[in-house]
Amino acid sequence: MKVFITRVWGFDPERWPVITFGLEGNRDNLLQDSSPGDRIVFVGTLREPTPEPLRGRLLGMAEIGRIAVDTLDVIGEDVRGPQDYDEAGHFRWPKAILMVRAWRFRPQPMLLDVLAEQLPYHATSQAVLLDGRDADAVMSINAEEVEIPTSEALIKARLLDKALNTGRPTTGPEPKSWEGSTGRDVNRTAFTYALRFGQTDIWKIGHAVDVKERLKQVNCHIPPEAVPERWNARFQQAWDSETDAYGMEQRVLRALAASRTEGERVRCTETELWAAWLAGIGV
Repeated sequence: MKVFITRVWGFDPERWPVITFGLEGNRDNLLQDSSPGDRIVFVGTLREPTPEPLRGRLLGMAEIGRIAVDTLDVIGEDVRGPQDYDEAGHFRWPKAILMVRAWRFRPQPMLLDVLAEQLPYHATSQAVLLDGRDADAVMSINAEEVEIPTSEALIKARLLDKALNTGRPTTGPEPKSWEGSTGRDVNRTAFTYALRFGQTDIWKIGHAVDVKERLKQVNCHIPPEAVPERWNARFQQAWDSETDAYGMEQRVLRALAASRTEGERVRCTETELWAAWLAGIGV
């Protein structure tokens, strides 16, 4: 599975379920370079009109559909705003690809807390392919699936995507891998977890409704032919809600702030991790 990325002013797939471009060529390049099941990640620009809290953050991602459309045929006037038109009154993003599915990252980390380096300038107008390391890092972020409004166009896009995927070898996690990690109903039992990478001092702290499914998802991005080590679940703590599980996750990460590496990962001894874990529980 390939993962692309592009800069945007915001991420609102509930109202704007398309991947938009200013030029038809940039849209068609993504269609040509991608395959069914590939993803595109959206990162907030560093200036207006992107809301200040979202600037420079990884906002979410979408599964790239195979249907090219004119944006104005899909996005109604009630959704478009003045910022979507240039000084001459021309719509800025006339060409688009339908999203098949969409996920919002929870939390929405800063780009440089996840990726190895800043994006190139042309990522503002085009979709840029992430390398394997960055793609794996992005796919390890907790994500909550967003319900895209049902429409005739969406139904056609999903039918086409399903047809094109028939018999195709799996190259990435199945969509269901994202459904069990974090959900829309936060008032259900969830777990704070600490995953250890083999017997190393590298740990990943997070929360999930289904730790086994989360572990499966994280490990599916590691090529066993090249890397013999795997993530394994070392500690987990049950909570009455995802909100409580997330709260502990953040307390543990704060306690290990000096040991943070990238994203939700830390480098420390098991003794140090255990001390932070107890502090996160409140013991």
